[in-house]
Amino acid sequence: MEIVAAGPVAVPGAVGLDGPLAGRVGDYARASRSAATWRAYDADLRHFRSWCEGRPVPLVAVPASAVTVAGYITELADAGYAPSTIRRRLAAISVAHQLAHAENPTGSAEVSAVWNGIRRSRGVRPARKAALDTTLLSRVVSGLDDSQLADVRDRALLLVGFAGCLRRSELVGLDTADLVETDDGLVVTVRRSKTDQESAGAQVGLAYGSYRPTCPVRAWRGWVAAAAAAGTPLAGGAAFRGVNRHGQVGAGRLYPGSVARIVQRRVAAAGLDPADFAGHSLRSGFATAAARAGVTDRSIMRQGRWRSAASLESYVRAGRLFDADNPSGRVGL
Repeated sequence: MEIVAAGPVAVPGAVGLDGPLAGRVGDYARASRSAATWRAYDADLRHFRSWCEGRPVPLVAVPASAVTVAGYITELADAGYAPSTIRRRLAAISVAHQLAHAENPTGSAEVSAVWNGIRRSRGVRPARKAALDTTLLSRVVSGLDDSQLADVRDRALLLVGFAGCLRRSELVGLDTADLVETDDGLVVTVRRSKTDQESAGAQVGLAYGSYRPTCPVRAWRGWVAAAAAAGTPLAGGAAFRGVNRHGQVGAGRLYPGSVARIVQRRVAAAGLDPADFAGHSLRSGFATAAARAGVTDRSIMRQGRWRSAASLESYVRAGRLFDADNPSGRVGL
């Protein structure tokens, strides 16, 4: 095996294979991680190489010594980089050494000791955006105007994203064929997600809402009808698309970042601070609201496709702070 260029970073190629076959080897190697991950590794490795080259005595980036990596993450910590960023940089350095068949310095005792010290001394609780729970979401969608095509789309996007407990990438990755209306509600097929890198897929059921303005099924039906009336039927394409200022529906799907912008624009119109919310607020809002309503962890995990209760805990804890078992309300104050 040798290392061959693969766009953002180098991935394994095959010595002695003909050109087309060697290219396919590289294709499958790249598919082992998402394009976004390769881009992140590329940026992190460029930073590490630049740091190595900028030393008074230039250092070798790959293969790097354990002392070099320990010094690098020490400077990152002293410069105020978040532990999560440093962890990602270490992952990029680790992958680069694995692909180069070089000894991996990130697992050395020196680097491990420095990294553990950084986490203990500089670890901070990650800042979470506010959860857009049922009450707040109802307030947001109540201000939407169903005579405006963008508003019709945003109602569907917000309610489907919330009820499906969808990640941003999952929401914008939906095709029209992935949403099938039945007598019970919408069956949403999530073909690929963050925790499903092998694309096994999952189905999520969205029940009819009790109130028409907040019903995800009716909201989706309304968006499909409105897009068709505007001359751009959604059949055979992306479920959620751009709408220009002339009220025309685009052909391409929205980007994950578009979800955050839509959420922030709509919460701002409802009188809330947009800086408190992001695209992930829909998913966290659903988990919080479900926990507050007494839904079991198992059911919430199934809807949100969490793999472990530990991953879910940070979401549902806020919804259960004041449940019936809260001891502060039972000590006679």
